[in-house]
Parts: sequence; C-alpha cells; structure tokens
Amino acid sequence: MRMKGWVSLLLLLAVAPSALASGILVYEQSASASAQAGAVIARVDDPSAIFYNPAGIVFQKGIQFSFNETYIYADVKYKSPTLGTYKDNAQNFFIPAVFVTYPLSDRITFGFAVTAPYNLATDWSDDFPGRFASRHSKIVTLDYRPVVAFKINDHNAISVGLDWYDSELNLIRCVNSSALSTAINPHRLPSPPYPNAIPYYSESQVSVDTHLRDQALGFNLGYQYRNKPWSFGLFYHNRPTINYEGHTSFKVPPKLASLANLFPGQDVAVDLNAVPASARMGVAYAGDPLEVEFDVTWDQWSSWGRSKAQFSQHTDFYGTPVVKDEAFIFDWKDTYCFRLGFKYKLNDRVDLYWGALYDQAPVPDATRSPVLPDEDRWSLTIGTGWHKGHFAIDWYAMYLKFRQADVTAQNIYRYGKTGLPLVIVPGFGQVYPTNYPITPDGYYEGASLLCGITFTYKF
Repeated sequence: MRMKGWVSLLLLLAVAPSALASGILVYEQSASASAQAGAVIARVDDPSAIFYNPAGIVFQKGIQFSFNETYIYADVKYKSPTLGTYKDNAQNFFIPAVFVTYPLSDRITFGFAVTAPYNLATDWSDDFPGRFASRHSKIVTLDYRPVVAFKINDHNAISVGLDWYDSELNLIRCVNSSALSTAINPHRLPSPPYPNAIPYYSESQVSVDTHLRDQALGFNLGYQYRNKPWSFGLFYHNRPTINYEGHTSFKVPPKLASLANLFPGQDVAVDLNAVPASARMGVAYAGDPLEVEFDVTWDQWSSWGRSKAQFSQHTDFYGTPVVKDEAFIFDWKDTYCFRLGFKYKLNDRVDLYWGALYDQAPVPDATRSPVLPDEDRWSLTIGTGWHKGHFAIDWYAMYLKFRQADVTAQNIYRYGKTGLPLVIVPGFGQVYPTNYPITPDGYYEGASLLCGITFTYKF
C-alpha cells in the first residue's frame, strides 16, 4: 500500500483570507485615511503618515500622539451545490495602531508607530469539508516602525525608517488518515468469492495544530512634494526575510491509538515570506474647500511562490512516509490597488471624507483555498473629522465586497488523495475511495463592514 506524505500538506499556511486589502494586508490604520479609501500618500496630515508615507510628518507642527482602533466584521461563506453552505466563524476583529511624532528641529522630525498590518483569521466549522486545507488559521504580524523625515526645502521632504516585524502564525487543520486506519483494521471482506485479506474501509482523520513565530528587520523610504494646490508622494518598504520556527502537535483518533508514535509532537521550520515588498504613489489637488487624491499601490505577492516545511522528526509506516518535509505551492501574483479619496472642509472644525477603491487579489484560481479564498474587491468609504485646539477625532465606515471566487476545474484543492490503492472486486465494485472532497465545486463569497475611530492630541 502506497501513501503520500500528506501530514504536512498545507500544514503551515497559517494565513487568513482578507476581505480588506490585497492578500493578507490590513491597510486600514487610520480613520481619516480609511475614510478616504486610503488615498493619502501625497497629503496625509496626521501622525498616521508614519504608516502611509512617513515623509509627510516633517510638514506637521509640534509633538503629536495618535491612537486608532479599527473594528472589522467579515462575512465569508463557501457555497457548494453538492456539499452545502459553510460560514467562516471568524467574524469580529479589533486592530489598534499607535503613532507618535516629535520634531527634532524645523527640518527634521522623528516618528514611531506600532501597527498590525497583517492581522486576520479564519475559523471554519469542525465538519467543513475544507478542513483538510484549513479549519482554523490566524496571522498576527506587528510592525514597530521608527522613522526620520527630513525637509529638503519648503516643498520637498524625504524619510528613511526601519521595520521590525514580529510575526506569529497558528493553523489547525485535519489530515485524512484513512489509509492508516484501514491498514490496521482487523475486519476483512468475506471470502469466497472475494479475495482474502482485504480489510474493510475505515475512515479517520488526524487533527494538526501548528504554532510558528519569527522576527525580521526591514527598511522603508518615503518622498513627498507639496506646492499648493498640488502634492505628490512616493513610498516603498522592502520584503524582509522571515524564517518561521515553531512546534506541531497532533490529535490522534482512538482507532489510531496504536500508531500514535507516527505522530510525535515536534519542531518545524518554514521559509514563508509573509510580508511582501510594497510601493505606493499618490497625486493630490487641494482646492478650497475640496481636496482630492488618486493613489496606486503595488504589493509584491509573487514572493509567495514556493515554500518548504522542514520537520525535526520524520516517520514512516512500513517504508511509506507519514511525516516528511514538504514543498508548498502558492504561485501568487503581484497586485495593484487603485484608490480615490476626497476631503471637504465644511468649516473650521469639521471635515467630511469619502472615497472608493478597486483592489486586485493575488491568489490565482489554481491555488485558491479555504485558507485564502481571495478575489478582486471594491469598496466605498465615508467619514468625518472634528478638531478643536489640541484635540481631534476622526471616524469612518467602509463597505467592502469581493467578487465571487469560483472553485474552478484547475483548482488543486478540489480533492485530496486518501493514499489507498485502487481495488476493484467483481460483483462488489471499488473497495476503497482513492480521493475525498475538500472543495470540489461551488464558490466563495464575502463582504466586510469596517468602522474605526482615531484620537489625536497635539502638544
């Protein structure tokens, strides 16, 4: 009997499907920026510039502190004409961000921010057929960013900064262990007329829980030009090298208790570039009282190509691998997002915001899975800002809808192999199923509602 080394198949892909921005990116780190669909690269005028374009902080006055809280409600479903409808139970998220700016001189400003730009999760039900790709997944990536901005002259500024990423992954999934439970099943088909020593089919699954973590250092560069009524901005951050390490544990069903030694808890490592390189460009026109900006952002998700998981212990069942190193196929593509934002000065204390965006998804049809059932999406945003003296409050609301994500014929996660041989007995038919459904047909659909509030104090 031949069995594939299936234990680590997709074992460490602990990334969450994002209904928010390209791939697993959460771009919503400021209420005023998010209310304008994130189109602020050329003219961001609060401390959240540290995230969007740090060069802008040198045009701001005084010491400033800003705190943002974003709430996300995600509604994602898998719908299959043969298997029914299943809902992602990970629906509510709270994502904070903190920003501080401190002028060192008239032409130099220091800034520091703590954000969570890659931070989402999925949680499917225990009976979800796609549990063999992912039942529960979570990624939490914090970005600690110190920056320094330099004003070259009254119209031009540049910035340079570092990014210290602390990233943690968790994935709970199932693997089909029917080949093992069938092999040790003492019950046999009757003989004659059937061949001797054919065990009855015994279905089983093993639950796999993996936790990984790593830290990595990156850098970022920014540029901003301001000469009313026009402004222009550029920003880039590189792709850091992340090599996750952690631990994997297995939950073995009772019928496989005698083979529990094949599933030892152990160390595991994977080279997964969870943070892509990114570039942003924006141009804005500031009239009175209306400002408008158009941005284009690019994310290098093609860095998610092939990754390898390496286990500290390999096991086999009579020479057939059970736990072994595996290569993962993503084949993601680079993406662009197009953002259009507006700011209207209603009076000296109140601003009105609105915007729209269209964002491409990095996941091709062939590798779309319950881990990231992504598709292109569009969004509409609104918000207001109130400021008086040293204090300012901004809020926003966003509706985001992603296109129907079909499970196509070329999708590699439609079915999984049981590892059982093809045995056909005359008069009885096929004895063992050679594959099982994961997401054999249907589609994913989803939408998100977001709202957030930012408090800013100027000393």
